[in-house]
Amino acid sequence: MSGVSWTNKDEGLVLEQPKQNRLKFVVAGVVLVAAIVYLVVNAMSGNTQLYKTVGEFYSEQARLTGRDLRVAGWVMGDSIQYTQIDATNSRLEFDIVDDVNNPTQRLRVVALNEPKPDLLQHQAQALVEGHAEDSGTFVANKGGLFLKCPTRYEEMQPAASS
Repeated sequence: MSGVSWTNKDEGLVLEQPKQNRLKFVVAGVVLVAAIVYLVVNAMSGNTQLYKTVGEFYSEQARLTGRDLRVAGWVMGDSIQYTQIDATNSRLEFDIVDDVNNPTQRLRVVALNEPKPDLLQHQAQALVEGHAEDSGTFVANKGGLFLKCPTRYEEMQPAASS
């Protein structure tokens, strides 16, 4: 913008409009951008969960212990143990693996105070949200056990053409 000035012919007074101070706008803009970047980084780092398979978990176990993450695998039916401790407390334990036919690495999952899901059976797909303890046990968060049973879903047969 160009500067505007007023002159009074009789008295010779000149009133000039003050020039805008661009430095104030630059500083305010930098502060605003920095605040937005801080909020985005803070929100993303606090709410992110890593998604790992059993093999990936064991290859990075030292780094992942104690972190909030999701682990996916297949349930081994021979490892399912459900214990009702009292009227309000229970303990559900089972192992998950990457390959049911070659279960070399088993991850022990413990879910406390959760009901035993109907879909928890041999070869069910499991996705567990939680954290690993130093002992190598994976403790599921409250409501963090998700299962999909492959026997409940069948492929549709193609319709015969006439």
